[in-house]
Amino acid sequence: MIDRSHHSVLVVDDNPASRYASARALRAAGFNTVEASAGAEALELVEFVSAVVLDVHLPDLLGFEVCRLLRQRAPTASLPVVHVSAIYVTPDEQRTGKEAGADEYLVAPVDPEALVATLDRLIAGRPVTV
Repeated sequence: MIDRSHHSVLVVDDNPASRYASARALRAAGFNTVEASAGAEALELVEFVSAVVLDVHLPDLLGFEVCRLLRQRAPTASLPVVHVSAIYVTPDEQRTGKEAGADEYLVAPVDPEALVATLDRLIAGRPVTV
């Protein structure tokens, strides 16, 4: 089990209510959170987090593209990314998310306990970088 208080999760969602709900649930579970409302903003904030909860439908870049860009950068290549979407929910869209590099793909609304358990598993399994 990880010590969640040592980990920050970037929550990226253009919907303020959804972003607030996800961040609140993660803070209640003991994680620190950072929030972004767009893909470009997320790319600026991602350097010091342990994982990303990434909405697919964003105003500037699709979450798929944000994930691809994260995978291309050495510091974030192995960063756990969980796509969350209420719009892009077909099996093909979920496959696109996985092909872009997402570790998990959850359909909104997401059960907070399932999100926390997913992040625990992904963060615990993340390679340690020096």
